[in-house]
Amino acid sequence: MDKINEEIRTTSKVGLTWRSLLALLYITFVFQPGFAYMHLVSGPISTSAVQWATILLFIEICRLSGKPLTLQESIVIYLGSYQALKYTYFLSPGLSNLSHPGWIYQIYYRNSPIAKAFGIADKIPEFYAPLSLAPWLERSFFHAEWTLPAFVLVTFLIGQIAVELSLSLLAYALYVKVENLPYPLAIPAVDAVDTLIERDWKRLGFLSTVAAISAVYSYVLYVMPLTSRVLYEQTMSIIPVPWVDFNVQLQKILPGASLGIATDLGAFALGLIIPFKATVGMLIGTVAVYTFGNFFLVRYNITGFASDYEYGMAIQSAVQRSLLHAWAMPIIGLAIAVGCMPLVLHYKIIEQTFSVLKNFRKSTDISPMWVFVPFLGGSIYVSIVDYFLAPDLPVYVYLFLNGIWSFLYVLIVARGQGIGVSFAVPYVREMTIKSTGYTGINAWFAPVLLPSSQTQNLKICDMTKTRFKDFLIAISIIWPIAIILGLVFMQSFWSLAPIPSATYPGVLYTWPIEATFQSIFISTTSPEYFQVSRLLYGLIIGMVLYAVLDRLGLALVMVGIAGGVSSTPPAILSAFIGQIIGKIIRRHMGTEWWNKYRGITFAGVLLGSGLIVSIGAAVAIIIKSMWAFPY
Repeated sequence: MDKINEEIRTTSKVGLTWRSLLALLYITFVFQPGFAYMHLVSGPISTSAVQWATILLFIEICRLSGKPLTLQESIVIYLGSYQALKYTYFLSPGLSNLSHPGWIYQIYYRNSPIAKAFGIADKIPEFYAPLSLAPWLERSFFHAEWTLPAFVLVTFLIGQIAVELSLSLLAYALYVKVENLPYPLAIPAVDAVDTLIERDWKRLGFLSTVAAISAVYSYVLYVMPLTSRVLYEQTMSIIPVPWVDFNVQLQKILPGASLGIATDLGAFALGLIIPFKATVGMLIGTVAVYTFGNFFLVRYNITGFASDYEYGMAIQSAVQRSLLHAWAMPIIGLAIAVGCMPLVLHYKIIEQTFSVLKNFRKSTDISPMWVFVPFLGGSIYVSIVDYFLAPDLPVYVYLFLNGIWSFLYVLIVARGQGIGVSFAVPYVREMTIKSTGYTGINAWFAPVLLPSSQTQNLKICDMTKTRFKDFLIAISIIWPIAIILGLVFMQSFWSLAPIPSATYPGVLYTWPIEATFQSIFISTTSPEYFQVSRLLYGLIIGMVLYAVLDRLGLALVMVGIAGGVSSTPPAILSAFIGQIIGKIIRRHMGTEWWNKYRGITFAGVLLGSGLIVSIGAAVAIIIKSMWAFPY
């Protein structure tokens, strides 16, 4: 941090300028379609490339104009880069928050074989997905039946923005202004941005080389199949997407087992930056469950997976069917254990949180009105709407989830960030509803808030003397623009081909898994899937393992195991291979060199891939649109 000059340390500077806003608009226009397409074909990806690519571009443009980009402007760009992911509101909520709006997934779920098998499809309310088949068959958002889902999305966004920003402001006051927690992960981010502004030519040249290699590879992997499908109505693919499947060969030795290698370079590059202990845990988890675990299920004829299994079953089917019949409930229990055990073993985090909260008025100069009024307004508003949509669940349940739990969740997560520990307590919504004995349907589809914490971002503003209100205003301006563009981009991709389909294999493999988890909680007619005993087994095993490994200083291994059992084997194996490659490079080049270039390598891989896919996706959309012309 000694690179930041004394003037910056002592004088607050403006970060919200037309240049930083232009950079955020550039992110939403240029990168969002590329990220959306990569999500469709290989699953969710990191926004790291967006941050560095945009900052680098605007550093050079502003330098040529004679007025270099300031550190504060760069910080606003860096922190606002996640606006490139707003397309997810119209694609998929992800397994971590199934109440999050994701329109195409929602209509897919209504028409999915899984929802039909569980007897749920015809009971899904119209505020979640259109009742008629027309929007699904025509692949269009422009139907009147999307009116209610649009109302739900707007409700969710209003509540999410109000609660997330107000609670992050509260956590900032508590943990940054009062306790002055270190937030260790904020330090390298600030240092990296400052380094780029100083223009380290060796690192920039290395970044360009890696990005160029990644761009060529990603062109062959992603762009060639997409453009060939648009131009010739057939897919030309040299490298399998999203993975190479080893099941046919492996199942000759281990019937039922699954293993493969993801083909996206980002999967390998991820292994360069994930802690080694976490990567080892991820590999242990995924191999234990989907390789050897599935083999034992078949070998000893355990659960319905043994009956469903046929030799040569692909990774997608094997993972989905084994989750449904055997692993879903233990994995949920394991995830809850990993989320809760840090709070149990390190209970002082909660104690200190409430101790500081008692003295909030005396300890900070921020008026509580700016914190609690938006929070209460947002949480109560969403709870009232939820009760209107699903009145068969008591309103106090919604108030607990949207109000009390959101409040506790952000404070706990923000304090964990402050000491460098990651917390995530999963499935609170699902287990809360299930514990009430609820037998209805609508409440499972009502939107429930699960705000993230912006406190670490506010800490970065504090460290760089960037006015955090500039960051908050910037994302408030860009947020609605990014959402509207996300709608346009997802409509374009949906019009190109059905989602999911062979054209978009990333969601073709992941959505059935998400639908399986969702159905297991909702269904009341399939008790063989929702078995509390299995959940308790996973919970107990997870608690014991976490306690032991935490004692040995290996808590990250347990966190990795929890991530591995809920991920597909190819992605984990590729990340582990990337980890080994990184260790080999570090041994030959030295630790100092590796620490300096590891993040740049990761950013270069994502930068090259993101840029070429964005260009390819834009070209495909334009060509497809031209075909619709009458001349």
